[in-house]
Amino acid sequence: MNIVVVDSGRLAGEPDFPEVDYPKFGWLQFVELDPAGLIEACWRADIVVSVSTAIDKAVLDEAFKLRLIVVAGEEAGHIDFKTAGSRGIVVCNVPGLNPGDPAQSQQICNQVIANIDAFLRGDVLNRVVPNEV
Repeated sequence: MNIVVVDSGRLAGEPDFPEVDYPKFGWLQFVELDPAGLIEACWRADIVVSVSTAIDKAVLDEAFKLRLIVVAGEEAGHIDFKTAGSRGIVVCNVPGLNPGDPAQSQQICNQVIANIDAFLRGDVLNRVVPNEV
């Protein structure tokens, strides 16, 4: 299980992501990535976490194992829902919290991990459907 956080620098303050409740996983966390770096980081990811970096068709076409995108915040307009949906990739978010607010960033990190843990147990928390975006 490979988890990639593509833009943790866009979370205000210095929040920490708690441990994922899964016996064996890889965790890559980047402050920011350019488009080529984004594709390179995501190509073998099972789960991608993005605050606001575009997860577009170019990224999704290369991310052959991707099963879940977690938006670290409420706004999910940077996700290509058409491509994700056609590939069966689930998208969820953290509703009601603002990644630009330092007081809420740790809550966002905690909820991101709760979303991942739920998905790994076969449940989906805070699923985003395209017409809600």
